[in-house]
Amino acid sequence: MSILNRESDGLYSILLTLVTALIREKEISRDDLISTWGRIPPQEDGKDRLSRLRGTLNRWIALGLFVEDEKYVSLAFDPKKGESVESYLVRIPAICRELAFRSEHGNPLWPEGDKVTEEDLGVTADLCRGLAWCLCQDIYTLPTSWDRGVNDLIKYQVVPGRAIIQNNTRWNGLADWARFLGFAVDTRAGIFFDPTTAVRSELDSFMKCGVQIPAEEFASQLAFRLPVLDTGSYRVEVERALRPEAWSEPPTGSLSTALSFALRRLQKQNVIDLRTLSDANSKLTLTRQGGRVWDSFTHVSLKEKLS
Repeated sequence: MSILNRESDGLYSILLTLVTALIREKEISRDDLISTWGRIPPQEDGKDRLSRLRGTLNRWIALGLFVEDEKYVSLAFDPKKGESVESYLVRIPAICRELAFRSEHGNPLWPEGDKVTEEDLGVTADLCRGLAWCLCQDIYTLPTSWDRGVNDLIKYQVVPGRAIIQNNTRWNGLADWARFLGFAVDTRAGIFFDPTTAVRSELDSFMKCGVQIPAEEFASQLAFRLPVLDTGSYRVEVERALRPEAWSEPPTGSLSTALSFALRRLQKQNVIDLRTLSDANSKLTLTRQGGRVWDSFTHVSLKEKLS
């Protein structure tokens, strides 16, 4: 099954329950983990919490967040020395992103030939497809409801045999995970696909304070770490599955509205500096709603250490 399947192993709240338990217990047997932490009241929809706990545990053992030996279950990524439970939980979305985006977990995105089964797909394939598709749209006009626009837009844009999201349940699962992983926020109008949090959390991994890097190198580094963003591996594959008459690729050198919005926010928050140098070889352009130009830049620098 997929982590977007909320019926079995697709609730990040249950994942956080398991992580919290293992931070406190260090290591614990599977039976004790399920019996002790499964006493929390059932979900509001009446689904069996114990079944979901088991499903979530199995899924994230397979993805590498948890480790299980003959006796115990433990975390694969230990907290830092002296780190509080709250601080570790703040880092969990970034750890989950890295695991979910690994090629061996996301690929293949689609079944071969005319198959309709999910058995041979990557465990996180529909998460990667869904995020890549949402983030390549005009985020200002992207529908927020499956029945009120999302399903129709997918049918209009995507070539036959290349499903993005299967149904309303998976769409709701995608929305939940997009928020948790830093790719979306809630607004009065509904979910808004803003990847600012995910982008911000990756900056320290390839940038040093005050050191300018060329815009194209910056975008390439982001795409490597967040492959659902512009030019990322999952993003490119999803864009190839869109009808050219139904979806317009941004002009060469222009960023998507999603990435543009994130960079603009980070600039306004004084986290990064976007600068245009006259002797630069190339530049990137930020795109606003409807394809309008926002601003251009040739170099990016980090203005403060983030961790």
